[in-house]
Parts: sequence; structure tokens; C-alpha cells
Amino acid sequence: MERKRHAKYRPKFNMRFVHHRRRIILGAFLLVVLLAVAGVWVVKNQQRGARLALAPYPIHGCVIDQENGIIDFNSLQKQHISFVYLNATTGATYFDDSFNTNYSRIQSTDLKVGIVHNFSFQKRPKAQLRFISQKVKSNTGQLPVVIRVSYYGDYNAKRVDWKKAGPDLADLVKLLANYYGQAVVIKTTPAIKRQLDPTYIKQSKFWLEEPQIKKHNRRVQFVEYDAEQKFKNDHSDLELPVSYFNGSQKTWNEQTN
Repeated sequence: MERKRHAKYRPKFNMRFVHHRRRIILGAFLLVVLLAVAGVWVVKNQQRGARLALAPYPIHGCVIDQENGIIDFNSLQKQHISFVYLNATTGATYFDDSFNTNYSRIQSTDLKVGIVHNFSFQKRPKAQLRFISQKVKSNTGQLPVVIRVSYYGDYNAKRVDWKKAGPDLADLVKLLANYYGQAVVIKTTPAIKRQLDPTYIKQSKFWLEEPQIKKHNRRVQFVEYDAEQKFKNDHSDLELPVSYFNGSQKTWNEQTN
């Protein structure tokens, strides 16, 4: 009798446990669904906000180097890219392996093109100009020549002597402008811009590496607002740093045509 009595009540205990576990699993599932829906809503809301913020800046472009592999420039153009800057040289020693190929292939598109030189704190301005002219030759495109200024290696914010680097950069700007007959733009962060403007760079415009989409004064020509935007490239995803031109379509047309 005792065994039967235990057998009679055991299933009820087990069923209560099963129901409790099911409620926990269902609750966890509903929580995951709600979090996923909320996440999608947040992302879409952010994308909508970005589109609204970018509305006054319809001209977008990107920077490409050898790490990006083979680029389908026609596909980029169809994805609302209007200009491309090609990484070209660094200091007086490094030349991007993909530069010549990319420069040749981009000519079959309507994309505006320019080149990027990465400034060296160690090399003299004339040595850098000599290296650029030897490697790039006359293939500088229709856009201003860009000098990117960034910290690297042991050259950090504490070590760089701007009293030396500032005049060297200013000299390189003048040398490039005179040699190629094109404007020169400085691509850098807001922090480095404060070191340069207006003490050393008085006339050249800037290309800011800043994730915020906002109105800037006329000294800022481009703004890199997204360091890793996805594009379709030959049936695969490609992440590129994307910038907007700090002006209207009309201003862009006047400056590039």
C-alpha cells in the first residue's frame, strides 16, 4: 500500500516541475525575442537618424589601400560613392602595392579620385616630395592631394615635437602644392588639428576623422564619420572608411568640374 501511495503522487510532483521548467524556458525565449526586436529597433532608429543627419551632405567617398584587395569600382559607384582616395605613399620609403592597379581601373568609372600620402615625423619634407613624385608621378587625380597626419610607433601625443613637425608639415604642403599645382588637404583627428590650426597650417583645409555627423566651418572639407561601413564587392562584404564632403551637391560640382 505504501508503494502504491508513493506512486500515486510522484507524477504530480514531476508534472509541476515540468510545467515550471517550461514556464522558465518560455519566459527566457520571450525575453530573447523582445531583446532582439528592441535591438533591431535601435539599429534602425540609429540608421534613420544617420540618414537624416547626412541629408545636407549628399557627397560620400572612401579611402582604399592594398589591404582591401581587388575593388569593383563600378559597384562602389552604384552604392552612392562619388569619390575615392587611394593610399599611395608613406614617408619616403613605402609605396602601396595596389596603387597603380587601382588608379588604372578607376579610370573606367565616373568616380573622382585623389591620393593620400602618410606624413612621416622622421623624414625631411623634400625627401618625402621626391619619393611621392617618383612613385605616383602625375597620377594624382582631380581632387586635392591629401596628407594624412597621425601618430604611429613611438611617435605619440607626448613624444611628437610640434615645433619641429608643424613647420615640416607646412613645408611639405607648399612643396606638394607647387609641384602638382593642386590644393592640399590635411587628414587627421580633431586633437591633432588643434595642434596645427592655425599655428602651422593657415590656408589648407582639413579632413577630420570624427564619428559625429555635424556642421563644420569652411576649413573642414571632408569628415570621416564611419571607419567600417559595409559595401558589396563582388558578392562579398567589404568594410571601408567612409567620409562626406562638407558641402552641397552644387558646391561639389563647382569644385570638381
